[in-house]
Amino acid sequence: MNENILLINVHSSKNVGDAALLKATLQQLKQNFPTSQVLICMDDPDSHAGPEKKINSIFSWVYPFRNGSNDGWNYFKLALLLPATLLPLLSQKLFGKKIWFLSPASIRGIVNAYLDADLVISKPGGFLYSSGRGTSLLIAIYSIIYAHWAGKPIYIFPQSIGPLKRFWESLLIRQLLERIRIVMVRESISFKLIKDLGVRNTRVHLIPDTAFCLPDAGPEAGDIWLQQHGINPHLGFPLLGMTTINWGAQNKNFKLQSDYESACAAAIKYFVEKNNGRVLLFPQVYGPLASQDDRIPAHRILDQLSYLAGLVKVIDEPVPAELLKSIYGWMDVFIGTRMHSNIFAISKGVPIVAIGYLHKTEGIAQMVGVERWVIDIQQLHGNVLQEKLAELWLVRQEWRLVIQEKLPILLKEASAAGKMVADDYFGYWKTLKRG
Repeated sequence: MNENILLINVHSSKNVGDAALLKATLQQLKQNFPTSQVLICMDDPDSHAGPEKKINSIFSWVYPFRNGSNDGWNYFKLALLLPATLLPLLSQKLFGKKIWFLSPASIRGIVNAYLDADLVISKPGGFLYSSGRGTSLLIAIYSIIYAHWAGKPIYIFPQSIGPLKRFWESLLIRQLLERIRIVMVRESISFKLIKDLGVRNTRVHLIPDTAFCLPDAGPEAGDIWLQQHGINPHLGFPLLGMTTINWGAQNKNFKLQSDYESACAAAIKYFVEKNNGRVLLFPQVYGPLASQDDRIPAHRILDQLSYLAGLVKVIDEPVPAELLKSIYGWMDVFIGTRMHSNIFAISKGVPIVAIGYLHKTEGIAQMVGVERWVIDIQQLHGNVLQEKLAELWLVRQEWRLVIQEKLPILLKEASAAGKMVADDYFGYWKTLKRG
């Protein structure tokens, strides 16, 4: 069989976590659908350098990106979205021919991608949650339910769901998930939320984040990269890796960005002065929007530490996911606000302090058994982060062993997503053929 697989809800490879999820998902699809053709429906298709075909997503059609910025929602396209996508779908079903007169040329390729697909997979991640007025969530839901209306089997790869602040959001998520052939969630908090919503889908599975499966570039590659950037990991200086987030720019309800950055600076200062350490701030995300660029808060933190010049560095250049994993493996401890930076570090057995801005961070930490080391970003007052880092440093070897013990089963379970989809799809396809 030469399946046409449409992979939807892919954001941008300028988010290295997203890039890792995309690469790991594609690897699993190639293993389990070896003769398939994968088309990626992506918010930022220019960011993906792989050989796979890619097109713009429904989201980017109504919320276009331009050189690191956007003009916000295109309200004309939002109003046009339903007729522009539903008329060709319905006319194809009723008359065997698509009627396009309400569909601009820029969305026809997206519609055709859905209608031509044999199955649709919503990529792993964490985009089904309340934000702003709920428009982003509505578009994410529509991107999935449109495949259902097109009569396609749909699968959701390991996903975080929630928090959901509004009744109508909970209602729509419940209705959506009951129409999916297999729903995979990547942490127990989302799993419980689905059950609390009363979702009547027995095919809901708890599967670890797919990025655990992404191979790294090897320890030597990480060693070489570090030495090229003036850090020799063999000299005995303790190394702390850190990722940050400009959460105040992304979430207008978050008013503690300055406190958060000061807490990060204080933890860095403590680590350097107490342990004669070196600190690297990594760009886990560097776009596509300026508000999503981790380098901006990282440089503000560095500005608070000018007297530690040379001992604290902000890495400005983008680093591929596989190499970043290898580099994180050389750290003695890691402070991660970006969830996938924590997953990368954990994958290499590195103890973490995780700063959570959504419940996905705590949920992932629970799966690994390191929830003790999670701090809510809203609680970063005083010396909380510095004290948590100091506590971890004293027991870092014990927690390295805890993580290493958990990793084999996490990797095995995270690798099961593609096979689970393939087993169900081929069973579904055979049943359909018999019918």
